[in-house]
Amino acid sequence: MKRRRFLKYLPVGGFFLVKFENALSRTLTGLVAQLTRSTDTVKIYLDGSLKGKLSIWQSNRMSYLSANKLAEVLAYRTYFNDTKKKIVLYLPHNQVVVTASNAFIIIDKDVYQMPAPAIWKNGEIFVPASFFLPLLNRCTSLTLSFDSQKQKLSISQKDINITGVSILEKENGTVIHVKTTRKFKAGEITVDMRYGWLHVDFYGGKTDSTKVNQARPAGLVRRIKTFQFPELASLAFYLKKEPLAKEIIPLPEKNEVVVVLRTKEKITEDELADLKEDQEPELSEEMKKQLEEERKKWLIDTIVIDPGHGGKDPGAIGVKKLYEKNVVLPIALKLGKIIKKELPGVKIVFTRKSDRFISLRRRTQIANENNGKVFISIHANWNRKKRVNGFETYILGPEKGERARDVVLKENSVIHFEDASTRKEYEGINQILATMAQNAFSRQSEHLAELVQQELDKQFRSLKIQNRGVKQGPFWVMVGASMPNILVETGFISNPYNAKILRTSAYQYKVAQGIFRGLLRFKSDYENAI
Repeated sequence: MKRRRFLKYLPVGGFFLVKFENALSRTLTGLVAQLTRSTDTVKIYLDGSLKGKLSIWQSNRMSYLSANKLAEVLAYRTYFNDTKKKIVLYLPHNQVVVTASNAFIIIDKDVYQMPAPAIWKNGEIFVPASFFLPLLNRCTSLTLSFDSQKQKLSISQKDINITGVSILEKENGTVIHVKTTRKFKAGEITVDMRYGWLHVDFYGGKTDSTKVNQARPAGLVRRIKTFQFPELASLAFYLKKEPLAKEIIPLPEKNEVVVVLRTKEKITEDELADLKEDQEPELSEEMKKQLEEERKKWLIDTIVIDPGHGGKDPGAIGVKKLYEKNVVLPIALKLGKIIKKELPGVKIVFTRKSDRFISLRRRTQIANENNGKVFISIHANWNRKKRVNGFETYILGPEKGERARDVVLKENSVIHFEDASTRKEYEGINQILATMAQNAFSRQSEHLAELVQQELDKQFRSLKIQNRGVKQGPFWVMVGASMPNILVETGFISNPYNAKILRTSAYQYKVAQGIFRGLLRFKSDYENAI
């Protein structure tokens, strides 16, 4: 029981428990790895429709399925960290974190243990179907049924809009947080006392009773029950005593409803101790400190912004002698201002903040010296055909196609502005790329690029600017960056329309806003996997 209680208090940092369980996990994983393996196929059905097939890895009479491929077949968004061998699955209403060689999984920040660990195989994370799927069935808004005989996995969405409850004790009362998938309005929620039970009624509500009943009583709350009626869902909380005041606070922007139960303005230390006497012990302060310090090492707390070209290097020269260097600098500065305002705790590093020349190698050196966690290089494109327009985001890799090759040649031409003595340092880029095929940050960079491209597309839909997608190329400015890194081509200054709007502060701000929103989504995905 003590161990279960300990796990229940563990927050996102729960994955660090692997340090205490790694001996067991390695043993289990080693036993599985030594057994005879075979591969089979299972059909995936979503709401009765066949979505595709999935390979199932059989080992020791146990079926393992790829978490990566499952999400791909169902079109669920994921974040995959191959460095830490973790994956975050974004289900319709839940978030699931799985780590290879680890029996613990996190569902909406609650920690659960499977009898067998997830397994790392061929760059993917495989989960034991007989343990993993029932957990999803019990703790998420999905209904899953796996028929091993027919090799069929059926998935459907539960008809619910109240997905969970958490209860917190405060110094002068108790706060109940109700998680919802529907934006309930104040008039659709009522609260009243009935024979010692506090009933919170949601008109039009449909509750996941299993998930709600898993909530841990705290403060005034002794027990929890749920009642489902055709027209409403009622959450009932048996209280130790009736509160002085009750208040409902709908938070539709967070898909949450908060119920505040006030006991009195102040509470003595003795009373507070009595209230907490029945509660389960928390982690020690030393353990909390160790977990937090370990987590901080991986937080995205430093962002490096690299405005391309500068000084004697004008970059591409477009319509009416529009210089690339003069377009990207204001975009970079605007991006920095947005980050400073929205993420005040994040450090911003610029490779240049004025019109000066910085060598390609020096740009990534600046990023590494400042312990950057993300590197964003900002550029503007050029094409001999004036009708070509649009924006695209690049990651580091061998170029594919003539268009990508043209962009690479243009951006790498900066080398000609550098001293002859340093140009030899840039020889052999293809060999370098070959050795970087398993770069620890390649997947993160690709994910960041996809999110930035998506958010830029939202910004530019009304402007008729083409979304040219995510591409790759051997850009020297990105070689050597020890962090996720992307290169954003914000538009074609060779295109009269693109050049016209690239000159405007309003468009430059839209570009900065799109990059920031993609970065913000990446930061959330990345840190949720820590």
